[in-house]
Amino acid sequence: MNSRRDARSRVLIIDNDESVLSSLDKLLREEGFDTRTTWSGHEALALIQSHPFDLLLVDDYIADLHVAEFLKRVKLQVRQPAVIVMRKSKPGPADVRRYGSLGASAVVDKRDPEGVRRALAAAGWTETAPKAQVN
Repeated sequence: MNSRRDARSRVLIIDNDESVLSSLDKLLREEGFDTRTTWSGHEALALIQSHPFDLLLVDDYIADLHVAEFLKRVKLQVRQPAVIVMRKSKPGPADVRRYGSLGASAVVDKRDPEGVRRALAAAGWTETAPKAQVN
């Protein structure tokens, strides 16, 4: 199995849109992940310190903490989970560069479940979607 995911893979989803949290939580649970959700960047940082998350799916807008600051704080954690940043639209090359420089492995359109699956596959987190390059 070439996947990074195993029976214990834990994903934290951070987004201020309840419908996005719900749909991504469902999608990832169906893929076999153990998930937690929150709308708060501060709560997410506390969860990261107290729980061993393998992957973060984080919206590019967090109501209580700028996403750049959030990503900088994630980099300071002893155990650093992988990070995929989510946007409300298809990310462009500048988005990929900007968030990549802050530690994100991918940037995806959060309203495109297949795009999220492709990003997970490209990063080696699932085998159910074909390997694809994330824009």
